[in-house]
Amino acid sequence: MIRARVKAFDRAFHSIPHTLCYSVKANSTLAILRLVAGEGAGFDVVSGGELQRVLRVSRKSTGRVASKVVFSGVGKSAEELELALRSGILLFNIESASELTLLSATATRLKKRAAVAVRVNPDVSTKTHPYISTGLHQHKFGVPIPEARTLYAQAAKQPYMTVAGVSVHIGSQITDVSTFREALERVAGLVRTLRGQGHDIRYIDAGGGLGISYEGEQENFEKQIAAYAKAVLRSLRGLKLHLLLEPGRSIVGPAGVLLTRVLYRKTNDHKRFLIVDAAMNDLLRPSLYGAYHEIVPLTRKSRATEITDVVGPICETGDFFARDRKLPLVSEGDLLAILDVGAYGSVLGSNYNTRGRPAEVLVDGAKAKVIRRRETLQDQLKTEF
Repeated sequence: MIRARVKAFDRAFHSIPHTLCYSVKANSTLAILRLVAGEGAGFDVVSGGELQRVLRVSRKSTGRVASKVVFSGVGKSAEELELALRSGILLFNIESASELTLLSATATRLKKRAAVAVRVNPDVSTKTHPYISTGLHQHKFGVPIPEARTLYAQAAKQPYMTVAGVSVHIGSQITDVSTFREALERVAGLVRTLRGQGHDIRYIDAGGGLGISYEGEQENFEKQIAAYAKAVLRSLRGLKLHLLLEPGRSIVGPAGVLLTRVLYRKTNDHKRFLIVDAAMNDLLRPSLYGAYHEIVPLTRKSRATEITDVVGPICETGDFFARDRKLPLVSEGDLLAILDVGAYGSVLGSNYNTRGRPAEVLVDGAKAKVIRRRETLQDQLKTEF
């Protein structure tokens, strides 16, 4: 599924020079990064740690991929900027005047040239959860378009800085593609203005954010990506440039499943619970966002159903996967599959309650391979004294 979705992006955008920069924060497991890189994709990183993961994948098996890396994020440290400069990444997405100053000083000290884009905040509202909406002026991300013009003028004067692009990212889990069109129309206007001022804008980074269906059947991805591409490309008509895309969730989200076993059935008065051996430390999205994930038994033993909560063993009332969910009747010891956890699943994992992270398995046709072993208590304690 991951390979197929990367290929679908490439087909949908075949009419314009483009690079797919997979968003590492969606799922940063090395085997997944290696798989995506093997399909010719680059990467979008938001930390030095994510860049180190990409560099490790590059050294191990897929050739040099740093030249297809864009570095986003509002809080890049001097050490992270230095690592990226020494690695020779494609583009820095600048998010503030202070960051521009620090990047310029670091690049000058190292005598390494930095290609930059300013991440603009187009003040476009998205129909998504407020925690993952990033395109309004009230959000910490990007800079307003009028301020961006000033930053481009400042960047052009720096000795080791090259103005190369414009970046925008308006949020995550967006299913209304007209939102992308509105944002990119504003970005296209800025590109024309900047080119008129003498800046050589070669890239537009359109960000990511294309959503998936968490309830019911997945939408036909070819159809969905075609509608997305149409919205993006329509806004960029007449501009000769290289398009950067940062999909994450839409690439890996539906490919992931969390397997968990029912430990106990419990009834408090008339309230029913299925207590399972997975918990919020394994999949935080329901607790953090109130996110919905389909839950299905691996073996359905009867047609009977019940209304129940599916909860974990962590000592928090917020440790749940579903509330008042109609599910097939299952027994203690049965296995359940929680669907569509390939993005923002394992990457948001923790060791809360001193719980070890689960094993991860990559399934390819009839073959299955452990790509992360189950974490032990010794793994958790080895950095403590």
